[in-house]
Amino acid sequence: MSEEHLETAVEIKKELQKTSPTHRCSWTKHRQMMQEAGFDDSDTNENYRGLVKRYQAAIGELPTVEEQRNLVANSKLEAIRGEIGRLNSLKLENQEEARKLRKMIRETNKDMVLIEEIANAIRDTAFIEADNRVILPDMDNEEDNDMVVCLSDIHYGAHVDIPENYYSTEVVEDLMVNYLNKVINLIKKHNVAKVEIVNLGDLIEHAYMRNQNLYDSEETLSEQIVHVTKLIIMFIQGIRDHVELVSYRGIAGNHDRMQGDKNSNLNADHAVNISNYIIQMWIELSGSDVDYIPTDGYFTDLEDRGFNFAFVHGDRNNLKKLSTLAELGEQHNKHYDAVIGGHVHHFNMTEVSNNRFQVTFGSIKGMDDYSVRLGRKSSRSQGVVLISDTGFEIQKVTL
Repeated sequence: MSEEHLETAVEIKKELQKTSPTHRCSWTKHRQMMQEAGFDDSDTNENYRGLVKRYQAAIGELPTVEEQRNLVANSKLEAIRGEIGRLNSLKLENQEEARKLRKMIRETNKDMVLIEEIANAIRDTAFIEADNRVILPDMDNEEDNDMVVCLSDIHYGAHVDIPENYYSTEVVEDLMVNYLNKVINLIKKHNVAKVEIVNLGDLIEHAYMRNQNLYDSEETLSEQIVHVTKLIIMFIQGIRDHVELVSYRGIAGNHDRMQGDKNSNLNADHAVNISNYIIQMWIELSGSDVDYIPTDGYFTDLEDRGFNFAFVHGDRNNLKKLSTLAELGEQHNKHYDAVIGGHVHHFNMTEVSNNRFQVTFGSIKGMDDYSVRLGRKSSRSQGVVLISDTGFEIQKVTL
């Protein structure tokens, strides 16, 4: 064996020992690497291994017995540490998967309970029957109009008892009937041919979104959803009794979200989604000819007689910011004549461009302790948009 062969054999042996937990050399691997280095006369037998070991000792590269013991111990320790690290990593991954699974089970169980509660509430609630009556046209040849009727911030389930306002689930029905009667008067006064009803959100007060809601709510979450939906169906049919063409759509507000944090809430995880589904089922099962219009959850828009209107609740889109109309138009690639929302519980209309408006309609609920503390007192109100071939008019409806 040449000296070059033996020097190479020793270096390969040392490198292979470093990679072994027991600090042993794999002589099969050693022979392979020697051949790759150009030495075809290496071997794996005892004589060859002894030759390499003796040469290693001669050049002072062979560790002592104590050094060898320490090397083996350290190598095993590193191997053990690496394996423990791998097992700990797997354990953490398994714990995380188990946590996700437990969360899914909790949420599924919670959803199942809510579904069962809603089903029970529906069974205990009598909904109005659909009536697709024929509306004979007015023969005085006056120009007809269309109308957008908004429902905003009902907060069904809220209980308010302050000097400035009293509000309860019993009061809601009277207010909804009052609003319906005022809308009917406007329909007759302006010869309205078509009505598009838009729910702007905060349909319910909620019961579990924040701790305060537990004290200010009269009914459970499922009861709130079902009972306010019954009132909306009554409202829809009341308008249908006077106009043949009626549509309904609804978007959600912050109180409708199943979770209080808007960033962690799924886009369809809100009470209005359930209410919309109940209304849709009522339309289908009762044979109503009311047109149900789906939305994406927190935004909808419509076009009527060449005018475009966008609708938001107002918690995600700040209607006090004068650029909101333009931003929505750019986002949805449309020229909106007005964006209409709720959320702030008072009527406001700002012209942000030539005959283009940002509007907030008021609340059916009216003021409460929170708004009084903030100094934001305002009357109960809702709002409509009258649309003709020549223009549109946005009106506040005081309740």
